Amino acid sequence: MAWAGTEIASKKMFCRLTQLGALISLIAATSASQSPATNNAKPGSTSSATTHSVEWRDLPLGAAIHRLQSVTGVELFVDRRVDPNRRIDLVVSNATIDQIVAELSAKYSLGWTRLERILYVGPPQTADRLSALAAIRRRDENALPPGARQSLMDRRRIVWPRLTEPRGLIARLLEEHGWQVVGTERIPHDLWAAGDLPSMKLADQLTVLLAGFDLTYRFSPNGKAIEIVPVDWASVTPLAAAVPKDRRRPGPRSGEKQVFTLRIEKQPVGKVLEQLSQRLGWKLSVDETGLRAAGRSLDGRVSFTVENAGEDELLDALLAPAGLKATRDGSSVQILPR
Repeated sequence: MAWAGTEIASKKMFCRLTQLGALISLIAATSASQSPATNNAKPGSTSSATTHSVEWRDLPLGAAIHRLQSVTGVELFVDRRVDPNRRIDLVVSNATIDQIVAELSAKYSLGWTRLERILYVGPPQTADRLSALAAIRRRDENALPPGARQSLMDRRRIVWPRLTEPRGLIARLLEEHGWQVVGTERIPHDLWAAGDLPSMKLADQLTVLLAGFDLTYRFSPNGKAIEIVPVDWASVTPLAAAVPKDRRRPGPRSGEKQVFTLRIEKQPVGKVLEQLSQRLGWKLSVDETGLRAAGRSLDGRVSFTVENAGEDELLDALLAPAGLKATRDGSSVQILPR
């Protein structure tokens, strides 16, 4: 995937970091077992600290995804252009859900990203820009009258049966939320397997459903209708694109909580910690002896995404995939083995 970099935001303040790299890479082998097993957590847990193991050999991709969802409870959405019958081999031990999906995607030339509550798997170009496209649509929403905007923020779970026609699904979805729909003929005829999307904003659900057809939507000038239109992916810049340092803005006002939106892909933990400490004023100390004894290192590469997270959540998202943790006292941060 081509996603790269980080983005940090506080209420009314955005500060972006230096550009960082691509996907996390894990070592995989083949095994005769085809049943995923979990470690350190109950089935259904999606905590960033939870690790799982999978051993798949000559297993259809669709079946592998289904097993991963059943065991972990993670919400996965697979793009219609991904062949569910493709046979895969994958062995990953004691890894987070993000690491497993990253390894699967890297090995089979797919892309993946997190969007709100789901892990999306699809063509790399779409995965690279899906969150950015959703952000553009959210900005469009902000220009709408409050009543129209509210319907797009409603959260409902969507479930559809086998052989559902996506054109009808999307049209009904919008009509149920009170929108007139224009341009549904641009959605090619297709028949989907049974599926669902978790309780998310209507705007994000619509972005995910249309992306598989290289489509998006726009609002009519009067704000009463939604038109289905082609998406120009080349014009959608990934959210993690870096900006010059001289464009940094001042930090949050006194009493204002600082929150962060951050996306990292295949970057050494130490490098990310260094960048964050420089920007956020952390004073880092590392328990090198403890890390060596536990077989841990700051050289391990991680991939993760957080949205509107505090500093402690940010540190946990960064460190947990590498088997690390942090204790923080104000600006003093100590890195320890988990």
